[in-house]
Formats: sequence, structure tokens, C-alpha cells
Amino acid sequence: MESTRSKQNIFIVADDLGLAPVVNEGIFFAFKNRLINGASLMANGEAFDDAVQRIKDAPSSNIGIHLVLVEEKSLTQIKSPKNYKTFFVRYLLCLIKKNEIEKECEAQIRKILGAGIKPQFINSHQHLHLLPGIFDIIISLAKKYGIPYIRIVREPLTSRGGLFRKTQLVFLNFLSWMAKNKISRAGLGHNDFFVGFMNAGNLGPDDLVMAKNLQNKYSDKVVELGCHPGFEDPELTGKYKHWGGYHWRQELETLKK
Repeated sequence: MESTRSKQNIFIVADDLGLAPVVNEGIFFAFKNRLINGASLMANGEAFDDAVQRIKDAPSSNIGIHLVLVEEKSLTQIKSPKNYKTFFVRYLLCLIKKNEIEKECEAQIRKILGAGIKPQFINSHQHLHLLPGIFDIIISLAKKYGIPYIRIVREPLTSRGGLFRKTQLVFLNFLSWMAKNKISRAGLGHNDFFVGFMNAGNLGPDDLVMAKNLQNKYSDKVVELGCHPGFEDPELTGKYKHWGGYHWRQELETLKK
């Protein structure tokens, strides 16, 4: 996926485009100042229309799809759980059907395509696309709609963070190890390393250093840095305070370093 790489071969992706107008504003500030080289769009974000207009005003922007199966209002009849923990339990208990997930994911892709945007990559809110069963759906949809690249999470365990978060990372790294072979067999692309899970919403200089060190050590590999830059207002911080203290403006400032 050569067009998405920076000169250092680090693919810097801002997630949650479409979450809120102030987030959109911050992401396109980052695009304008070449702090990022990609952004993933939420088809069911409340500021989707605002994001689409900004994309049309900056047609060279590299846009992917950020599939959202929790919190935000779904586009189909599937009921969106309040968080990824609830989703995971309901999915394990077969209370959320795979065909419902497929319909919702396809509806989100089709909404973005219908807005005149051709997604260049796929990732998801809370990385739920990597779950067994769901990942097969994502590969099928990527092939169907010609989306050439899917994010995996392969982040070093040396990242700063607590034990619970590191346990989650071990699980995601394992799922990604299985997923990358399926992606390759499907003729699609993926990143080789990822930085941004452990400190999502609180990306710091250490994370940038880690991404650069990985690129220097593995110069022939794709290192993806996931981030959440944006501007902020009381409405945004109040609505998403349960995320555990996301700092959109702080991440934007970190990318400037």
C-alpha cells in the first residue's frame, strides 16, 4: 500500500473521523500540516456529513473506514452494545448473529461509498474486526468492495501501560498473528507492526519513538501508528468521558513533535 506510507514508511492513521465536528477539524488540521497520512471514517458517527464535506474539500486525503459496532447508533437493525466488553460477551454467547454483523458492516461500507468516497483501508472501533468469525466477514467485504488493506495489531509488549491492558494486547497480537495469513491468502495488504493500542487516547512521545525505532529496525516492513488527534469542547469530553480520559488535543500536539 505504497500510497499510504510516509517517507519513513510509517503509516500514521487518525481514527474516529466523523465522531464530532471538533474531532474532524483537528484531523484535517493534521492532514493540512502533514502530521498524518490517513484517517478512518465512522459511517455512523454523528459528524459523518461534516467529515464528508471536509473530505470533498481536500480530495487528496487518504480515507479508510472505521467500522463501529458499539456505542454509536447502528445503520441496520442490529442493536449496538454500550461498549466492547458487552459486545464480546454477547458475541461469545451467540446473542449477536454473524449475519447481523455482516449486514451492519456492509451498510457502513456502502454508506461511505454512496457519499462518493472510496475507502483505501479498513480498521474498527476497539479492533473488533479481529475477532474470530468477524474477521472472515471483513476479508469477504474487503474483497467484494475492492478495499486493499486491513489493519492488524502487532504492538510490542514493552509499551507502557497496565496489566489488564497488556493482557488485552496479548490477545489482540495473537488474533493478528492468525489474521495476517488470511489477509495474505486473500491477496490483500496489512501492516506488519502497530503502535497505538496501549495508549489509545493518550498517545505520547514514547509511542512516536517506538514507531520510529520499529521502522529503523524493520525498514522493509509497514509500521502503522494509530492515533486520535482532534480539537475538543465540553460536549465531546462530556459525552465520551467513559472512555477513560481521551485527550484529543494532546495527541494532536504530540504529532507535531
